[in-house]
Amino acid sequence: MIKKLNNKMENSRTIENIRNFMLSKTFMLIQCAIAAVFVSFSSKSDFTSIVYADMLFAAICSFALVICDDIAATLMPFLLIASMSIKCYDSFDVFIKFIGFAPVLAAAILFHFIVYHKKYELGATWKGVLFVAVAVTMGGVGKITAPEYFSGTALFYTIGLGIGMFVLYIVMNSQYRFTDKYDMRQKFSWIMTLVGLFCVYMIAHFYIVNWAVLVKSGSLLTFQWRNNVSTILMLTFPFAFFLSSKKYPFIIAGFLQYAGIMFTGSRGGALFGTIEMGICLLVMLLIDKKHRKNNLIVICSVAVAALAFSYPIIKFILPMIKRFATETSVRIGLFSRAVEDFRSNLLFGRGLGYMGNTDVHNPAKFALCWYHSAPFQVIGSFGILGILAFSYQLYNRMKVLFTRITYFNMTLFVSYAGLFLMSLVNPGEFSPIPYGMIATLFFVLCDKNNQYSKIEKEPEETFRINLLRRKNK
Repeated sequence: MIKKLNNKMENSRTIENIRNFMLSKTFMLIQCAIAAVFVSFSSKSDFTSIVYADMLFAAICSFALVICDDIAATLMPFLLIASMSIKCYDSFDVFIKFIGFAPVLAAAILFHFIVYHKKYELGATWKGVLFVAVAVTMGGVGKITAPEYFSGTALFYTIGLGIGMFVLYIVMNSQYRFTDKYDMRQKFSWIMTLVGLFCVYMIAHFYIVNWAVLVKSGSLLTFQWRNNVSTILMLTFPFAFFLSSKKYPFIIAGFLQYAGIMFTGSRGGALFGTIEMGICLLVMLLIDKKHRKNNLIVICSVAVAALAFSYPIIKFILPMIKRFATETSVRIGLFSRAVEDFRSNLLFGRGLGYMGNTDVHNPAKFALCWYHSAPFQVIGSFGILGILAFSYQLYNRMKVLFTRITYFNMTLFVSYAGLFLMSLVNPGEFSPIPYGMIATLFFVLCDKNNQYSKIEKEPEETFRINLLRRKNK
């Protein structure tokens, strides 16, 4: 019965047209435009429009899961939900009211994996994900209390970062496949670039709404979601430079997203985003030989313009520069506590559910008492087992990335490096949705790229022919 339903949908011209549309650039742009409209009606104190937008895009995700056999159709609406939701700080009580819609999404997910079932398979990075899942699950054993470990918040993150992420890895590794219909590298890069440009719009909208304050101060404006939006932009902007190797004007989108990071007022974004940009430009110059001359001209022009306007730029971002020397007591206090927590339970740490550091940092509702730094999170929450597991996962991931030195692989590397650097001063990758999931997806796609493409310069036509040959074997 299920097989007949699948075949019927596969042979339907109408459904095929819908599937193609939902993965098209046109529909991606439409979704970004819709999200921009909803954001335009939001404010710092009232984000009702964003809640409704999230419901709309969750509905699009559900529809895509039912209609499309390609799970990539859900990626754009999912990332737009993640991007818009960062504006809704401490909003658990608001979103929990819509829990009644969860069964609809769950039914769509169940339908997709039953009707469009694909053989589950382990990829090249499964061991690292599994080792981390074990370390996260064992975190705090011997020290953490049962109420702490089994609290709703702790379980969400323990499962999300542990066994849940391992299951998600297997699912994505089975569902995301290079196809003869389109180049997955280009499609994914388009999605990431458009999401990045949408985030730039959110920042621009904030400045427009607060234009009077901007004119009066003449300096950078800061906002609560600056670190999150900077993290997303650090994930997305390298893909604009990757697209510029095929369509050169995309280089503008890359610089625009970097400028967006600087306008957030995020110290981590400014520092690590600049380091990431340097790595990104170096990779572009080394690999994109076709546009090397033009790239050098553009980079030099941007550098000269930055130097020429250095005084007003420094004056504009001076509040952020001053903050580098202040507001560090909370993080330093948390780092110190992480070392103490590690010493209290060397093998397994204190666990994610440990809330003994709330006197240093009081988290929002349904949030953990983060150490705000990935290395300290590992030692404080998971002990020696965590150090070994996360170190192996990093080694495993880098091994897969550098198996083939292609432009797409190096783009994934630069993007992940941005997330890794940002995670040194923020929860970052320890947020399972979206950052942990995106990082896991990166290495799924990298593994697929290694399997289906021998060299990055392989022409698109040759790539598709070779892909068809592989499928027929």
